[in-house]
Amino acid sequence: MGDQDQKQDKQKIKTTRLIILILSALLLFGNNYSFDNPQALQSQIMEEVHISLTEFNYLYSFFSFPNILLTLIGGYLIDRIGSRKSIIIFASLVTVSQTIIAFGGKYQSFHLMLFGRVFFGVASENLIISQNVIITAWFKGHQLSTASGCIVTLPEIAAALNSYFSPMIYDYTGSITYPLFTSVFVCIFSLLCAILLLFFDKSRDSILQQEQLEKSSISGNDESHDTLNDSQQITQNTLHSERARLQEIREFPALYWYLTAICSLCLGIYISFMDDVSDYYQKKFQFKPVEAGKFITIPYIFSALLCPFIGYYIDKVGHRRFFLMITSFLFIIAQILFGSVHVASNEKWIAAIPLIIQGLAFTCYSCVMIPCVQYIVDQKYMGTAFGILGMFESIALCFFPIIAGKIVEFADDPQIGYKNMSLFYSILGLISLFLCITLYHYESSNKLDFIDPNNPLPEEIRKLNEYSMITEEKCSISEEK
Repeated sequence: MGDQDQKQDKQKIKTTRLIILILSALLLFGNNYSFDNPQALQSQIMEEVHISLTEFNYLYSFFSFPNILLTLIGGYLIDRIGSRKSIIIFASLVTVSQTIIAFGGKYQSFHLMLFGRVFFGVASENLIISQNVIITAWFKGHQLSTASGCIVTLPEIAAALNSYFSPMIYDYTGSITYPLFTSVFVCIFSLLCAILLLFFDKSRDSILQQEQLEKSSISGNDESHDTLNDSQQITQNTLHSERARLQEIREFPALYWYLTAICSLCLGIYISFMDDVSDYYQKKFQFKPVEAGKFITIPYIFSALLCPFIGYYIDKVGHRRFFLMITSFLFIIAQILFGSVHVASNEKWIAAIPLIIQGLAFTCYSCVMIPCVQYIVDQKYMGTAFGILGMFESIALCFFPIIAGKIVEFADDPQIGYKNMSLFYSILGLISLFLCITLYHYESSNKLDFIDPNNPLPEEIRKLNEYSMITEEKCSISEEK
């Protein structure tokens, strides 16, 4: 009977984890659908609201500008009030902000749209941080990359649906109002998912404590007794132990700052380019708006399909430092192809190739880079860590679109301008790759290469010790010479 109860408890835990995973993904469904609304309607917004390309890119720069500081404050706030309350607050703000943007489109008020994008950016980035904190708590260990990969799937499908349907809704209605308000209803759906997530996440502390006790019971009764006392103490002091203090930032390892720079460059390349990709394909490859919208779905769908499998593979093999370099390399290749490919009217399928590589690069970013950050920072400082990461990513997302817009506008021919824009992003990719190579040699502990960096296997420790001994012997030989 005891074994039967234990099996039922384990099944209940698995079911709860699956529900948490699905609801966490749906939490960002409305966020991702709405974030790229301007991208899917780029030429339509520019024409209907009467703005230039640089002004259009302000919709993304204004989204990111306040987050240069507010994500750091938001991450600290999340650690203070908890991820559950934070999710409800920021999911509600996302819905309200998108409503403001929709009214701005309805009344052709560019300033009202910018106002809405500012608040949307603050809410969106902090909502993502809150989600990451919850996912890290539930899946930290050998399942984290798999969970991160699965989390990306539904939001990427949402972005693809936006790119596909928003131009079609515009063509059917003849106004940007209707596709913008469609996003509002999608955000309301995600808000309902946030409320459900809050309900299921309440069982987190008891479930994680139960799992810890089960693991300790395998090691022995004495350890189990000690762990029980420790778990009870942790439960009593949860509110105090999970509050990060800003002064703890200086204790983050150097590896964290390397990863922050790499993530900021890679996400800046991906998001900033995708902001302008609709107009890019219409001007450079002579696509029609709806046709461009259909092609733009490729990287989103590709990421949605591959992320669970790539994440699962990374969890099985480790070697994250190597995949960090692969990620940066893929971003470089994609931008080189964007700038150099020429598409004839009967060979438009060629334009899909760089989008596929772009989608694969973002898949690796989601499954490799972000989990690396989660592995090297303590859970109680996770909100602050992601707040700092969000701050630097916001700097990239604020300035990269403005620079890219100026590069295109300064060129006499839009096709040359977009080619130069790809060159700009390729250079950023090279900087990211250089940092990855530097990190590869800097991270001598090989922690990120372990299957579970927080609990390395005995054979992994043995190989690391052997490698350290060989390195020491080589150093001593070279010193003797």
